[in-house]
Amino acid sequence: MNRARKAALLSLCKSTEKGAFSNLEADSTLRKFHDSPEDRKLYTKLYLGVVEKKITLDYLLSRLSSVPLHQMETEVLCILELSAYQILYMDRIPNRAAIFEGGELAKHYAPAALPLINAVLRRLASDIPAALALLEHPGKKGLSLRYGYPRHLIGLWQEAYGKERCLDILEAQNTEAALTLRVNTLKTDLPSYSALLKKNGISHHSAALCRNGITVEGSGGPALLPGFEEGLFFVQDAAAQHAVDRLGAKKGERVLDLCAAPGGKSFAAAMDMEGEGEIVSHEFYPSRLSLITKGAQRLGISIIRAEARDSSRPLEDAREAFDRVICDVPCSGYGTIAKKPDIRHKPKSDADALPPLQEAILDVGARALKKGGRLLYSTCTLNPKENENVTDRFLSLHPEFVRVGEAETLFPKGGENDGFFCDLLEKKL
Repeated sequence: MNRARKAALLSLCKSTEKGAFSNLEADSTLRKFHDSPEDRKLYTKLYLGVVEKKITLDYLLSRLSSVPLHQMETEVLCILELSAYQILYMDRIPNRAAIFEGGELAKHYAPAALPLINAVLRRLASDIPAALALLEHPGKKGLSLRYGYPRHLIGLWQEAYGKERCLDILEAQNTEAALTLRVNTLKTDLPSYSALLKKNGISHHSAALCRNGITVEGSGGPALLPGFEEGLFFVQDAAAQHAVDRLGAKKGERVLDLCAAPGGKSFAAAMDMEGEGEIVSHEFYPSRLSLITKGAQRLGISIIRAEARDSSRPLEDAREAFDRVICDVPCSGYGTIAKKPDIRHKPKSDADALPPLQEAILDVGARALKKGGRLLYSTCTLNPKENENVTDRFLSLHPEFVRVGEAETLFPKGGENDGFFCDLLEKKL
């Protein structure tokens, strides 16, 4: 039994039964998975690929199986999905190998279903063009089956951004996500760190949208890059870097970062402040505070104070106390699907419930901001109800605030940046 396929199967079962977050599950597995780089890549490709294409795979399997999918044991369905993904989307793996390895997994995890699994996979492999023809439907259903997105998301993006832009989003978020770094300008600068990467033979280029970002190609993970232990960089998407650039935190200021973990925007602001001033970083979950404190320690940042606070509750002890406020609010994450493919499968009701919480956090940040100060509202989602609708409503209720520049929706670009929204607000003097 191939270890990468076994690991992918176990991760898929966990995702199916317990709703495990795919990015966290993959990170956890890879930390324990000490096989060859090729097997690590195979595991990642298989696990995240099946999560991405689950809607498509299940549709095809339901038409090839004599047993309804909802009646199958989790292990049976996941073996079928894993094997079908290899047959349909991995050209370098022969169909016979995908079927054989599926059978080996079945012998161990679902022996009674071995005849069914073999029959379904052989039927699929015998006429792939006929199977793919089953996906050809007009409108949202066809897009859903080809790209593996639920129809409600496709409808949301078509209505909000138009059909052409929706297609761009579907394609971009089915492209491998970029690894973008924010160079730690407290310790080095972009040209110097770029030279260090070049010296180590690591392909990279300056990230679009931001001042101090570098996009790395085929690195194998940030901890393996030169300068990680020395704190010469941290991982931050280019769109998020752009948002903090817009905030423009300055040396000696006081900054409040609401919903701060894992700390990226606090870190970037501290670098813009040249390590002088104060940043108070609030996080609801106490267990996540260490992400901020340990990250700051590695980067050599001493001006961040992390606190466990509910950012939706008023800060009576900090009224008009901060020069800048960051409200990077909890959101549906529809702009990060390239990195977290399971987000596409979350119920629509989850996103629908978020705006009241987002508005409450924005109100808290607004009260904490000094007159003349600036507040950054941001999300990593593509959903007007969580984005411009929230800030438009806020501005209509708070005439003491004005928008600085334009509210920005940054659309995902494969291999470059996430989908993101940012809006900069200023409290009048």
